[in-house]
Amino acid sequence: MELQKLREASEKAVAFFTRQLDDGGRLRSGEVAGDLGAVYKLPTLLIFTGNGRLAQKVLTDIKTRFMQKDGDFVSYPDRTGHSRKSDSQPLTVHWPYMNAWVAMAAHRLGRFDISYPAWQFLQKFYNPQVGGFGTSGHYDVTPSTSEGSVLWSGGSRYDVGILITAHLALAALFFGDVEKAKSSGDLLVRMVDQQPALDQYFLLHVDGETGQLVQEGPADHRLFYRLLTTEPNECFYQLGYPVYFLHHLYQATGQGKYLHTAEKILDFLLTCHDGFYTNFLSHKAAWGACLVAMATGKDKYRQMCARCVKHLLSLQTSEGDMLRELGPMASLDQSAEISLWLCEIANALIDKDVI
Repeated sequence: MELQKLREASEKAVAFFTRQLDDGGRLRSGEVAGDLGAVYKLPTLLIFTGNGRLAQKVLTDIKTRFMQKDGDFVSYPDRTGHSRKSDSQPLTVHWPYMNAWVAMAAHRLGRFDISYPAWQFLQKFYNPQVGGFGTSGHYDVTPSTSEGSVLWSGGSRYDVGILITAHLALAALFFGDVEKAKSSGDLLVRMVDQQPALDQYFLLHVDGETGQLVQEGPADHRLFYRLLTTEPNECFYQLGYPVYFLHHLYQATGQGKYLHTAEKILDFLLTCHDGFYTNFLSHKAAWGACLVAMATGKDKYRQMCARCVKHLLSLQTSEGDMLRELGPMASLDQSAEISLWLCEIANALIDKDVI
């Protein structure tokens, strides 16, 4: 597949988003304009595509409307409970997820007025008992608050997930905290090595006190706790991001165990239902597979990336957005993310014309 098609898709997405923003970098209108979940990935897409000035505007708007005094970001500060974060249920479950996207984008642009307070808040999720980051709550023994309202009262009992650990550990690399990144990477190595039934499923969390794999999460959170090999509509991004992070940690440390673990995760995904290749939630895995293919020279990962990318490109409308059937916020969210990974894949393969 020609890489120019990936670049054109990301540029078309930027043109779409530019039309949706006012002169101050804010969504002009719509039912989701007041939710951070609609724009938190947009600064990263704009940076990757060379639109730093617009990224600055969007970041300033995010700071003005969503940033709290403690460095957290919430969409609806007047609400109570988990719904303060967003109207998106996955984003309320993975509380620090949006924060880390904003923190790293701001850091790339030298917006330290945003990035450093954001990183100070994110460090509260680090669990020194097991070496990763909590999915939903701070690691402390007293209730944690955000702007005067209880967020998720703290404690090591919060499960530590593979997605949030990888995401916040990547942020740790950005902020120079290599020790937190390495301890998180070591946790991911253990999680992969301890999987009891990779021919059937992958367990995505460990207990925040014992470090043991969690066999069953809350009933309504199954997709976030266990990825099944037999189902086509799994949350494959839960494993794509760890591959991405582990590759970067390998770059930072030179320790082969991290790259080897990334390969093990990709090899598991290769055994999953063929729907993996037509599921838009494989976008992070496509990017991770590209990186590991470059690092190892193994064609099976290149082919994985190429098959995913072919489907991702097919999702874009003539106007530049994607997945309108998911609703406004999810469409904006996924349009930004898919486009930025397509851009990253094209940018990474600088000495090639095709995948």
